[in-house]
Amino acid sequence: MFTKDENPMQQPGAAPRRRGLRRALKAVAALMVVVVAALLVVAYAWQPPEERDFRSSWSAESRFVDTPVARFHYTKTGNGSPVVLLPGGTLWIYTYRDTIPALAGDHTVYAVDLPGYGYTSVHDEGFGYDVRAMTDALGSFMDAVGVPRASVVAHSLNGSVALYLAETRPERVGKLILMAPLGLDAPGNANLEMMRVPVIGEAVTKLMGRSTFASGLSGAYAHSERMTSRVVDEYWAPLSHRPNRAAMWKQVRELDLSLVERKLGGIRAPTLILWGDRDTFVAPEQADRLRRSIPGSTLRMFPGLGHILHEDEPALVNPVLAGFLGLA
Repeated sequence: MFTKDENPMQQPGAAPRRRGLRRALKAVAALMVVVVAALLVVAYAWQPPEERDFRSSWSAESRFVDTPVARFHYTKTGNGSPVVLLPGGTLWIYTYRDTIPALAGDHTVYAVDLPGYGYTSVHDEGFGYDVRAMTDALGSFMDAVGVPRASVVAHSLNGSVALYLAETRPERVGKLILMAPLGLDAPGNANLEMMRVPVIGEAVTKLMGRSTFASGLSGAYAHSERMTSRVVDEYWAPLSHRPNRAAMWKQVRELDLSLVERKLGGIRAPTLILWGDRDTFVAPEQADRLRRSIPGSTLRMFPGLGHILHEDEPALVNPVLAGFLGLA
């Protein structure tokens, strides 16, 4: 028990210190309220500008086809057995500008922007973006262009869609090529994990500008000279559109990779897995585990290549794609 003189709360200066502490706590609380309010405004009210006047310099002829799900943007090139190309997250079919000519000599190549990508527009504002919905959307596109069965080449995030199609509708997939895919229920990189957080994911995607996007994209290339200013412009223009910004966090947040992983053992399509050993987006350590999970699959590692390996070194990657697709 303190005496009056010993009680520290009665010592000279104690009362001003308590008042100062209360003021500081109130200030911190007020600041937190302001920050949360600002985040909510950015996430759910404010809309960033869009790049609607950009005109792509890519010479491929754009096509569009309507389904109940979306108005799909795609290209159709070449003649022969059908091959469907799916771009990775935040990209669009421009990513296959060097791949399409390498395959079109022996195949009819359909490069398609799935919902939330490139220049495809979704009809249903409540579209789910989960792996089932994205796979259904891919199926509806194949139906609309008259392709009951095709080989599928998929990169990164949409590797999950290609895998789920092969798992649940094996009759629709001839061969399967996965480039640095998301297919295992493993922790994602920091950007993916951030997209999963409510409010934060919405705010981050809205606050992202061209320079921020370019900074993140640069890490996907091991050969930095491949990421020119024009390449950034090509990717940024459609990504700046409001529906595509929203799809960034929606697809990641709804992505259930456990659903994909537990069915890997049932895949019967001949499968080739390609990975760059300098990939900083999806860990190359996942590659062998994925190979062991898919019966009869083959893994090819590319030394010195990054996440977008087919853009990093098309002269190395394209012959491997063409060779596998050409096997009897």
